[in-house]
Amino acid sequence: MGRVEILTGRERRRIWSDDQKLAILEEVAASGLTVADVARRHDVLPQQIYAWRRKFAQNQREHLQEPCFLPVTLVASETATPDQAPEEETFRKTAPKQAARTGRVEIRCKGGRVLKVDAGLDPLMLQGLIRSVEEA
Repeated sequence: MGRVEILTGRERRRIWSDDQKLAILEEVAASGLTVADVARRHDVLPQQIYAWRRKFAQNQREHLQEPCFLPVTLVASETATPDQAPEEETFRKTAPKQAARTGRVEIRCKGGRVLKVDAGLDPLMLQGLIRSVEEA
């Protein structure tokens, strides 16, 4: 005869901390086991693990989209050097005189890219340029 389990009261819901959820998700990713195998090991449904995965992925996407401050360093304008790129030399020669007076800003973007723009550039245009450079 098979085993029979009788529940006499209301079943209590388990509450998993974020650290426990992340540990289970890490086990799925690192162990090479299927989600169902890990779910059985921890006595949860596989759907719960998929829900946790979606939740943490959504939180990460939201966190990445939050505006943040980046370190900025102001440097003095330099004269053209021999190792300077020819495109930049051409830009310096053809740039309007007013732009030279307003100053230039050098922005170091993700991936080591450097963006050099006039200090008087429209902030919305600058924001678009930075996003374009970082996504490239």
